[in-house]
Order: sequence, then structure tokens, then C-alpha cells
Amino acid sequence: MTSISHHPNLPIDTTPRPPGGAGRPASSLKPFAPGDVFVGATLLNSATDDHAGLGRILQFDGDLNEKGVLWVEGTTHLVYGLTFAPDGTLWAQDPWAWTTVRVDPSGHQLANLQFDMRAFSKVHFMADGTLLFTENLDGDCQPLPLTTRHRPLPGHRTHLGDGDLWRYTTDGELVEIFEPEVHGGMSGSMGVTHSVLSPDQTKIFYVSETGPRLMQFDLRNHRQLQDLRRGNDGDRTMMHFDLSLTPDGTLMVCMGNRVDAMTMDGVWLRTFRLPGFGWSIIDARSGTHAYVGNWFSGEVIKLDLQTGDVVARTVVAEKCMAGIAVYLP
Repeated sequence: MTSISHHPNLPIDTTPRPPGGAGRPASSLKPFAPGDVFVGATLLNSATDDHAGLGRILQFDGDLNEKGVLWVEGTTHLVYGLTFAPDGTLWAQDPWAWTTVRVDPSGHQLANLQFDMRAFSKVHFMADGTLLFTENLDGDCQPLPLTTRHRPLPGHRTHLGDGDLWRYTTDGELVEIFEPEVHGGMSGSMGVTHSVLSPDQTKIFYVSETGPRLMQFDLRNHRQLQDLRRGNDGDRTMMHFDLSLTPDGTLMVCMGNRVDAMTMDGVWLRTFRLPGFGWSIIDARSGTHAYVGNWFSGEVIKLDLQTGDVVARTVVAEKCMAGIAVYLP
């Protein structure tokens, strides 16, 4: 993969950032080791916005012992959609600040990127070297009750986004836009909040957080496909959150109080029941274990996918975790 440069209208400095920075404590992130678990867990510090604070990425070993922390520069709110590029660089998004964070495998933050002035939730690395960004917001609805506020798009008074898929070259040039259906979730404003690609990258599986639909879109033919699963609005048992794909092609889907295992054709395989409600982020790419985080309690667990046992556990903080990724070089 070629090195990533910024949108041509917004030059960047790619020099690694030193520890600390204005308003940030000193960082202690270690060089990435196989099996390390990274969690986006912003330190919330606003009395008027419960999603705002100092950007933070925590580093754990495979048994959830804390190894280090990166105090992220250039973000304002939650650190979303952690994912690794083919070269091992960790990428993440802040949909409020409209910025993309990158951390190189040595543990240093690189300069942030901005491919567009809109809220992206995750980036997927395509086989041809292009970047497919998912748009976190759709429509004009601010969250109710109003605990956090999103910026309207430039030139708009209320419009927050279009819930689209945006594909760019590594130089930041827009290649194409896909227009999938989205549900909106409980707030009505959610677009493509969580997603995974099929192994051949011809389809994307995705949800609008808290919505009852597990959707799929045909990237090759630019068309919406039949939902893998669809429940009724307001059914708390059918709220979809983050999803991950195991090496054998099993979709692992966070459902608030459980993780459902499904085929890529939508056939239910197994349910892993979890205590309480709020299980909303997951990485199951190793195939043997899933790391799952709970939004409300701040817990992160290591779930054995054979036995269903929780084999490791830690607690971060309540209502701050918005992304998780395991380093599997």
C-alpha cells in the first residue's frame, strides 16, 4: 500500500507526533505487538456534551492488561471505528471533528487527515488501494434528548449528512459515492455507523446503530440487497450495533445484551448471552476469541468463541468507548 497523503486542498505534515501536546497528558503507547487490543475511549470532560472530551486510545495485551495510552491530538469527541491498514497503521475517526486519526505501529500519532467536511465512522481499505469511508450521519435530526450536538454540513442550516459511502484515492481524490439505504436508528440521524466488507469486497454489511435492520449493499453493481435481518422499530431485542467477521466468514453482531453469530447469508448460528445491556463494540477477527465492549458499564471482555466463556475482563469508563481493534499483523 502506498503512503497516504491528505486531501490536496488540506496539506499535512506526516512527521510523527511527540508525546503529549496542548491540553493532553503525556502518552505511553507501546510499539504494537501481535494480539494487542486497542480501544477508543475518550476521557469525557464536558458538563454540556456527554460525548465530548480528550481523545484517548487505550492499549491492552491479549488478556486485557493495560499496556499504554495515547492521548489523541486533533479530536473533540468520541474516537470511532478503529481499524488497521494493511501496513499496520491504526486508523480511527472523530465524526464530530470531521477528522481521521492515524497511529503508526511504533505507537506515535501521525498528523490527522480530512478527506471531506462530514462525519465519517470508519474506513475500509480496498484491494485496489482506494479508501472506502462510511458516513455516520443522515438527515437533519439532532439526538434527543440533546446530550451532544453535531455540526451541520457546510452551507446547510440543519443537514447533518447523507449516510453514504465515499471512495477516495490515497491522494484524497473522490472516486465515487454509493447511496445505500439507512435506517436512522433511535435518533433518526444514524447513517452507516458500523460495517464490515465481505471477504471478496463486493458487498458491505452494515447497520444504523440501535436500528432493527442488518443491511447489505452490492458495491460491484451499486444496488441495495435484501436485509440479512429485519426486526420491528422499537423492539429492544433487535437493536443492532457493531459487527465483525471471523476468518471462516461468520458475522458476529453486537445486539446490546448478546452477540449473535450468523452466516453472510443471514442464517442464525449461535447466540452468546452477555450480562446487562450495552454491548456495542466488537472485534472477532482472530476467529478464536471476540473482544466486546459495553457502552454503559465500560467493561471490555475477551469471549471464547468455542465455549462462550468470558476468559478476561477489564473496566474502562462508562459511555465513552466507540471503537475496538486487535492488532493481527
